[in-house]
Amino acid sequence: MENNGQNGNLRDWHPLEYAHVLLWLIKDMCWAQGWKELGSIMVFPTILIAYWITWIQRKNQITLVHNIAISIWISSNSLWMLAEFYHAEPLLKSWSSFGFGLGLIILLVFYINLFFRKKPEKTNAN
Repeated sequence: MENNGQNGNLRDWHPLEYAHVLLWLIKDMCWAQGWKELGSIMVFPTILIAYWITWIQRKNQITLVHNIAISIWISSNSLWMLAEFYHAEPLLKSWSSFGFGLGLIILLVFYINLFFRKKPEKTNAN
């Protein structure tokens, strides 16, 4: 790992994560500007990379749970965009909301379990 020089924290550079943010921003810019064709095209790589990152980082439970929530979120976000672009809101917007709720539930369950998890007791060596 390289030292990034900020607060002494060490972190690997994750170009795939940064590429995902770029794709997500491009997709959402297309949505905001009403660029239906390009926005629709951007759905595939944005979702693909989200799930790829989730798969790659699956060994760390905290990262896995957050990446699952992000992957569901971007899928729901994309569904909402497509629903607006193609006038299918009555059909698709409720599915989009379901995905947002699912992502929140996954994170809430994770944090509740984390909060109530028993911490290992310290042993005194006398």
